[in-house]
Amino acid sequence: MLTACDLMNQGILALVSSIGCTSAGSLQSLADAMHIPHLFIQRSTAGTPRSGCGLTRSNRNDDYTLSVRPPVYVNDVILKVVTEYAWQKFIIFYDNEYDIRGIQEFLDKVSQQGMDVALQKVENNINKMITGLFATMRIEELNRYRDTLRRAILVMNASTAKSFITEVVETNLVAFDCHWIIINEVTINQML
Repeated sequence: MLTACDLMNQGILALVSSIGCTSAGSLQSLADAMHIPHLFIQRSTAGTPRSGCGLTRSNRNDDYTLSVRPPVYVNDVILKVVTEYAWQKFIIFYDNEYDIRGIQEFLDKVSQQGMDVALQKVENNINKMITGLFATMRIEELNRYRDTLRRAILVMNASTAKSFITEVVETNLVAFDCHWIIINEVTINQML
């Protein structure tokens, strides 16, 4: 849980999980305490939706939980989240394990709404990738890139997301007013 708390304290806008019922309940409590949405994707081991988990919600009116079943609806849910928060410009980071074709419909819809979206693949060597940005970009380009980083969606496994966030924070690429959404369809308890 410490990693999830650390990420939320760094400005995470929503938590997306697909884990067991007990862990989902704990993450929901944590999300409620941090006043952020929890998008819970329920699946059985066969890949089909299950409905055995009933998440307990707090009685506050200022938060919400989005449970996504089946996972193919993630694009629609994320579109609703970025629309609700009025994101007009953001970047999507993805890793080697994610097939970017999975969000093509999402990209089409946000472009139809006039949103400015950039895609960037996160390399295995995150430090080298970020060092390369500093080496190749002029100061004004780097400042524009920092502005784009204020709103980001990370589509990657939890350990890569943790490493990526740590690296961009340590290199001062992000400010405290950043809002990021982490999307990960499969999270095991040891990753948190």
